[in-house]
Amino acid sequence: MNKTPKILIVRLSAIGDVVHSTPILHSLRRKFPDAYIAWAIEDKSSDILINNPLVNKVFVFPKQQWKKRGFNIKNLWEFFSIIKEVRKENFDIAIDLQELFKSAIIAFLSGAKRKIAHAGTREFASIFVNEKLPAHNNFDPNKIIIERYLEPAAYLGAPVNEILFSLPPVSQDAINHIDKLLENINKNNEIIIFSPATIWHSKHWLEEYWAELLEKLSPDYNVIFTGTEKDKELIEKIVSKSKTDNYLSLAGKTNLFELIELFNRAKYLIAPDTGPAHIANATQKPSIIMLFGPTGFRRTPPYGEKHTALAAELPCQPCFKRRCPRTDNNMECIKKLTPDKILEFIK
Repeated sequence: MNKTPKILIVRLSAIGDVVHSTPILHSLRRKFPDAYIAWAIEDKSSDILINNPLVNKVFVFPKQQWKKRGFNIKNLWEFFSIIKEVRKENFDIAIDLQELFKSAIIAFLSGAKRKIAHAGTREFASIFVNEKLPAHNNFDPNKIIIERYLEPAAYLGAPVNEILFSLPPVSQDAINHIDKLLENINKNNEIIIFSPATIWHSKHWLEEYWAELLEKLSPDYNVIFTGTEKDKELIEKIVSKSKTDNYLSLAGKTNLFELIELFNRAKYLIAPDTGPAHIANATQKPSIIMLFGPTGFRRTPPYGEKHTALAAELPCQPCFKRRCPRTDNNMECIKKLTPDKILEFIK
């Protein structure tokens, strides 16, 4: 193979899965240090890759804008305009890491001679590739997803014995912004971050559990809530059930780069299986306590020895359902993850 191949990686969303995919960049760079590597991604997750030092070019598909417009000719015209730019690069290899119809189409239309994905993919995506890795269940609860994302690199002869994440650099502006937000915290106490929000109802830890944990940790730590503007309502519900106001909410006050800088300063992060927790994991700074309900704690755990993944390990786990299907004991997997289990890990 050419020692400087042109490689296109297609992994469009979601942000947690994009973070899990980034170790392939280090692996490919070890095998092909001078390769031209590009990435096709949707706008919602694109900040993870724009300015990433291991990526030469990022092709951003503005899905959020397209959804607002609804189906129309302009969306199609913009899609094929991006595809035209992709094809100009004359890629040698296209790797479909997402393995859905939408990602497979991009890999297929890229013009790359070699199109790589697993066999037996969802939505018949594998019919669009000409080099197929052995099929296995994408939702295998016992196989860490990061290893699956590295299999195309191993297929190309790249080493996969070292898993390293890749994040964009933090600017001085981001550092200054976090300095300003944290100027009134107790400098003698370390930071512990609560990141409670997720779009899956079945992943949500109980509000009263968060409130109890806040009460017990706030005397010894600077407890900081993170989230988007939309997450403020959830955080307000949590703190209203607590007997302390010793916390700081930064929901809606940080962008991705500022969030990375905040994680760089934290001792612990507590969160369900969601994007911010995986971003924090990629920084390798805080110890992460991740709470698992419907998703697999062996499939998407925080990677590294100083982290922990907590799960009740019930027979119905993981179900991968956005709403708990059980009527006999709804959300039992979440209810069993009591605050004392987290306190045990911390103390």
